[in-house]
Amino acid sequence: MKKTGIIIIFLLCALGIEMVKTEEIQENLQDNLLRLHIIANSNSNKDQQIKFDIRDKLLSMGSYDKDRLCETANAELSKLNAGYGASVTYKKRYVPQKSYKNIALPEGVYTCIDVVLGRGAGENWWCIAYPPLCFTEAVTGEMSDEAKKQLAARLSGESLSTILKSENVTYKFKVVEDFQKIKKFLQ
Repeated sequence: MKKTGIIIIFLLCALGIEMVKTEEIQENLQDNLLRLHIIANSNSNKDQQIKFDIRDKLLSMGSYDKDRLCETANAELSKLNAGYGASVTYKKRYVPQKSYKNIALPEGVYTCIDVVLGRGAGENWWCIAYPPLCFTEAVTGEMSDEAKKQLAARLSGESLSTILKSENVTYKFKVVEDFQKIKKFLQ
């Protein structure tokens, strides 16, 4: 019985240490990444194409000033005769896990720039706006060495290794997910 109690205490301590480590990684990611979401008016082919046109226009700006983004998106929508406008908000919100070829971000609450086109009832497109890691369909979604250097300059080593794909990604994300569920439950 004593042995079982010691094992349980050891496992609880190990879980507690892992939860603290996971929380530190999540906070580092949240504090150092800015995510861009462009949400289409609807899922019609026309609205989805408009979303990609707006994406291309906004990414070519190189600026994430809220007023400038809104002005540019609305000017482009007008030029495309979309029949609706855009709104831009900055907010912290939950984002599910997202994976590409050699990068994966765990679910969590991130600072996001939401560009909502029209009703905002369609599929969205997202990227990491800062540091700039936005991928389009024209590329494979594989992060370049330069992009890795930019991320490394902003993130802790553990945070960087968490989002760079390796054999451990699934395990780490499970821990992050479990910790987030426990945290939500306790709040």
